[in-house]
Amino acid sequence: MAAQFPRIKPAERSFRLGQYPVKSYRALSGATVKRAFGNRPYGYELELSFNNITDDATTELLTHYESTSGGFDRFTLPDTLFAGMNTALTSKIQSPSQIKWEYVSPPEVRSIIPGRSAVRITLAGEIDYL
Repeated sequence: MAAQFPRIKPAERSFRLGQYPVKSYRALSGATVKRAFGNRPYGYELELSFNNITDDATTELLTHYESTSGGFDRFTLPDTLFAGMNTALTSKIQSPSQIKWEYVSPPEVRSIIPGRSAVRITLAGEIDYL
């Protein structure tokens, strides 16, 4: 398993709850039947934006991505990422049973001024049985 995500405070967070594994079937008559294939959500999504951070902090984020073998390995998230949120909201993001995070795509880095960058990272939370 990869190391824990760096303890750098994001400037912005965007979170989407996971969805339940449900499939809908429509008959020729137009009737709809739904079938549940599990009782736990999957596919959480968390977008993090880090604005005006130092080159050292940017390097730390990029090094973490590389340590996950390009998004293959899953990891946990530190409480630092949720600073400013109340406990109830943080628990919705942090506490799903057996959820681990992985990169959806490589981090996006935008140079602001010499020595400062903006980084955008998109993570997916998936059920992890390992």
